[in-house]
Amino acid sequence: MYQISQKLSSLQVPNLFRELSLLPENSMRYGHSVASRAKFLLLSLGLIFLSACSDDFEEVSSGGKVAITLSNESVYLSEVGGQYTVSAKMVDKQGVAYEEQPTFQWQSASSSVATVDQNGLLTAVAFGQTSISVTSGELSSELQVIVSDDAVTLLGTARYEDKEYGASGFVLQQDYYKAIRHAKVSVVDSNGLAVGGIDPVYTDSEGNFQITGILNSQHFIYLSASTDISLGLDLSVRDRDAALYSVSKQFDVGQAGSFTLDIPLSSEASGAFNILDVFTTAAEFTLQYSNLSKVTLSAFWQENNSDGTYFCSGVDSVYCNAGKGVYVYNAINGDTDEYDDDVLFHEFGHYFLQEISRDDSYGGCHALSSTDLDLRLAWSEGWGDFFPSAVKKWMSDDAQRSSLLSTNVANLYSYIDTYQNTQQIYVALDTLNTAYASAANELAVAKVLNSFSLQFGMESIMSVLTGYLPSVTTPVNLESFWDGWLQVNSPTSANKNILLSYLNERGVYYQEDNFEADNAINVSRKISIGNSETHYLYSDQLTTDIDYVAFDVVGGSSYTLSTSNLTGGADTFIRLLDPIGNPLIIGSTAMENDDADESAYYGFDSLCASSRVKNNKTALSSSLTFTAPSTGTYYAELRTTPDVEPYLSAGRYGTFTFSVVLN
Repeated sequence: MYQISQKLSSLQVPNLFRELSLLPENSMRYGHSVASRAKFLLLSLGLIFLSACSDDFEEVSSGGKVAITLSNESVYLSEVGGQYTVSAKMVDKQGVAYEEQPTFQWQSASSSVATVDQNGLLTAVAFGQTSISVTSGELSSELQVIVSDDAVTLLGTARYEDKEYGASGFVLQQDYYKAIRHAKVSVVDSNGLAVGGIDPVYTDSEGNFQITGILNSQHFIYLSASTDISLGLDLSVRDRDAALYSVSKQFDVGQAGSFTLDIPLSSEASGAFNILDVFTTAAEFTLQYSNLSKVTLSAFWQENNSDGTYFCSGVDSVYCNAGKGVYVYNAINGDTDEYDDDVLFHEFGHYFLQEISRDDSYGGCHALSSTDLDLRLAWSEGWGDFFPSAVKKWMSDDAQRSSLLSTNVANLYSYIDTYQNTQQIYVALDTLNTAYASAANELAVAKVLNSFSLQFGMESIMSVLTGYLPSVTTPVNLESFWDGWLQVNSPTSANKNILLSYLNERGVYYQEDNFEADNAINVSRKISIGNSETHYLYSDQLTTDIDYVAFDVVGGSSYTLSTSNLTGGADTFIRLLDPIGNPLIIGSTAMENDDADESAYYGFDSLCASSRVKNNKTALSSSLTFTAPSTGTYYAELRTTPDVEPYLSAGRYGTFTFSVVLN
């Protein structure tokens, strides 16, 4: 559903936050994911293996149509009395487990070394080696059990090679390695099966880890692109079939005291672990500024795929087949995003809104320069454009976190999207061109949020996102955020003026206009025929703002009343009142108008090659023409549309120009 882009961002569909590619309208997102068995791909590094595999390590143990698979090929127990549980499954010839499992019989070849109960629980009795058989009918499978106190302590470090990025794109540095933080480390055998008796561990904030167990040269240290749930980090990076990315490096007893698992740029896995690192940082930011106890999100990364990068809030069988998550499907033309931290942060921002606040956007095609977006879309994308700056600023405020930045501090408030090694999009929010204006422009929204946060802190923004927006009855957009700011933060008059200056800079006027004192029909102020004046639709009281404008007419003459130059999602309504203030009806026709041309609100956009909502200067304008029944003073009642079901994509506020002309 939502994404920043000057490059024909997206045609949006429900449950999908899209980046960079066009989709058929209204295509739904429902489907299923599949898991694959372990598949190790030899890399150029030699002893490091990359895999995208399912979370277990099962292999079919016979070539027949039915087989028994075991969770372990071997189990190492380091002390007498030590225990470990092995599981068994009956699978078909594709390795898919049957829904109804038989009862298995477990037996130890030497119960004096190790025993096994009928639930697969192994217990070490004495040092030595034995085998455990598992049978069901004529089928059987076997694993080895070794009981030994010859344990090894492995001290390891896991790192990946990153790319620094800046205003001109990537700044490639030699050996620019970063720690792989809070990632899962296991020990597997040469077939990719977990070595029993050695529990998985997680790297720390410096990428260090320690494993103690019976290790030999047939074992591999297995690093998964998944994080430590105990820290509230339930993150993972998977392929298109939802198989987890991992790397393995063969154990060398001579390196037990200083084992290093480095993933260079030449390895495909480096991109997966950068995605994991970016998500880890964004998740830590989220945990600090929300009441969430756990951040659960997966990235689905696939090279040589043209679908682009997007966030899915649901499931479908085409674009969101693996369920909710951020899909990083690298474009075949070289526009890849696995090292584009700002793009990844942007997509995480959509998850952030959904999980701790509320997001009402149904998306749609949008470009950075669009000033006529659906207000819900502009808010959602504007938040996504601001989110990278918020996280990078948070990182820079702490000495330890600042070392995790992949860009110079000069780019804290910038959004950078690369194409190959050069930048394709560079937007600096702190120096944003004033052409990006209106509550219907995503960058204007991002700029307002950035200014608010720098002046009053992220806590003030989060108090609105978490304490107000989830329960509002109106669509969530910049208007409702402003309403919430007034309600939750209760700014002083001086602070409110500062906030309004940031809004006004972006052409957003959430304030009373100069005519509010004349909001009655007995006003002395009149507009001259042929002149125009600018009005703001706004009320601090969350009520409908109604302006009355008097004008003199000559009986028998024809006049046209109209609103024009609408901005900020304004949706105007005009009603004509007679000299005593009653609604004017000529014949049987009430002299009022809501939309001058309702059909113009949703139409084809050549830039997007699709139709979309257009909160532009004329689409929801109002116009009526009448012949004055008599000479005198008449009144125009100007307000936001009174429709029972107004356009959810338009606003309650906004600005417009009103005029009366003689025909």
